[in-house]
Amino acid sequence: MFKPLLLILLLLSARAFAQLPPNVGFEDGSFNGWICEDGTVDANGELHLSSHGPIRTRHTLFSKANDSGKLDRYGGFPVLCPNGSNYSMRLGNDSVNAQCEAISFTFKVPDSANLVPYVVTFNYAVVLQNPNHMSFQQPRFVAHIFDEQDKVYIPCPAFDFIAADTLPGFKLSKVPAANSRSAGTDSATIYYKDWSAVTINLHGYAGKFMTLQFTTQDCVEGGHFGYAYLDIDEGLSTGPITGNTYCDSTQPVVLQGPRGFADYQWLTGDLSKSLGSGPLLSIYPPPPDNTQYAVRIIPFPGQGCDDILYTTVNQIHDGLTLKTVDTLYGCPETGVDLTPQAVTAGSSPGFTLNYFTEISEKTHVRDSTKVVLPGNYYIRGTTPNGCPHTAQVYVKLTAPVLNTTDPAPARYPATVDLTSTFAAQHNNTYTYFKDPDATIPLNNYTKISQSGSYYIKAISDMGCEIVKGVNVQVLPPLPYVVTAPNVFTPNNDGVNDVFSLHIEGFVQFNSLNIYNRYGQLMHLSKSKADLWDGNFNGKPLPAGTYYWLFDGLDTYYNQKITKSGSISIIR
Repeated sequence: MFKPLLLILLLLSARAFAQLPPNVGFEDGSFNGWICEDGTVDANGELHLSSHGPIRTRHTLFSKANDSGKLDRYGGFPVLCPNGSNYSMRLGNDSVNAQCEAISFTFKVPDSANLVPYVVTFNYAVVLQNPNHMSFQQPRFVAHIFDEQDKVYIPCPAFDFIAADTLPGFKLSKVPAANSRSAGTDSATIYYKDWSAVTINLHGYAGKFMTLQFTTQDCVEGGHFGYAYLDIDEGLSTGPITGNTYCDSTQPVVLQGPRGFADYQWLTGDLSKSLGSGPLLSIYPPPPDNTQYAVRIIPFPGQGCDDILYTTVNQIHDGLTLKTVDTLYGCPETGVDLTPQAVTAGSSPGFTLNYFTEISEKTHVRDSTKVVLPGNYYIRGTTPNGCPHTAQVYVKLTAPVLNTTDPAPARYPATVDLTSTFAAQHNNTYTYFKDPDATIPLNNYTKISQSGSYYIKAISDMGCEIVKGVNVQVLPPLPYVVTAPNVFTPNNDGVNDVFSLHIEGFVQFNSLNIYNRYGQLMHLSKSKADLWDGNFNGKPLPAGTYYWLFDGLDTYYNQKITKSGSISIIR
């Protein structure tokens, strides 16, 4: 069963007092100063390389600007060096076909290196894909430093990682090698070692030219790959020991050694007293300014050399101020933004800001541009030298006050005024709508004549909105009334001399016809004001019974009205 080898190496940093050559860490975004080679490995394990300059996908440069957050597909670690530099490169790729790659850089060790320590620290991670070939057939990664003057490789470190089942610090990858000829085999065939470290002490090599040499290769049968990520710090990133500055606070100082060593032994700066073991050393209370500490780093077997690293703890007095507004006002539906400059107006320049929901800074604000819950929030400003300052801001989310009351029922033709259904606030504006989404304006909101639900939107002077509904009931008018007397006496005595209908309600008068007992039309009225005086063609009609027929319209319900009856003339 084939097992892939994936090897990742990162060459990290020289100590602060050992300045490395320009672009040794690719910090100008190119391969200037490096010799790039590629080729194939033959059946005997011999590499056949030629220099062509950088080959895309085989000498690949990654930048912080374009590749921040990108992870290696097999190991899940970042493709950019975690030391903070701006560029890293990948040597090789996950293609197969017995490929090999190399890259080298030659530089002169400073003449002062015999007096001042000159140390380079490698960070690396290794993953093995073990096809169980013979040793010389396996995928591998080789890292050496060559003494050009004496034509020898320096003894430590001299890495020659060859695929094997038992290497310290390795983990199983969960991702199979899709480009391997053994694709489809179980994911346990890929192993990786997370970022580790080793140092190269060039004390005693002052004035000599040294060459950093790195090679990667597939297995000789062409079915399994190997590649590496490389970077060398040019003084732009953190040193091997971090946490060596503290601010004007009582927080403990926590020193952290470089990652990936088998063991750490912390000592006082003069090496006279042991302080602890492990990658971290916590010091509380903080020591005096300029206190020196040392750590003995012990690599995994066969993966580097013992070394002692030194660091000086410095106290920082930044004198900077972080200010925030006391209260931020916003709307419940939109929240507030904690990030505008106005929130921290009056603060010293240069802070990097982070936002938290607890003063302990355990919980980040998920979206600091849209805080939708009221309460206290905490803004931590970190100065360029790493000192934290924390300030509090209270978020108050207030919707407009709008308490509506359904009005008493009105009887048509009476109307309802919506402005009387709530108590208006002086800092709010109000608009009226027919729908709950407040999209259909209502123009006659002071004279509502129909039952239904209507909606009022209040907008505060901060732009916060709230919509409330009002239920209006407008009762129909009382039933119409059309009646007439049974008799009238048209004798000109001023009493009951004319016949007219008594009409109440929303009734439109169309016509009133008067007929005699033979069905002959005696009178026609087109308006309520046109009264019958008991005459026909100007002559009095004889006493007797006559019949009236009214035609009208119920204007509220828009229904036809027909009424009839009899009327007796008495003379």
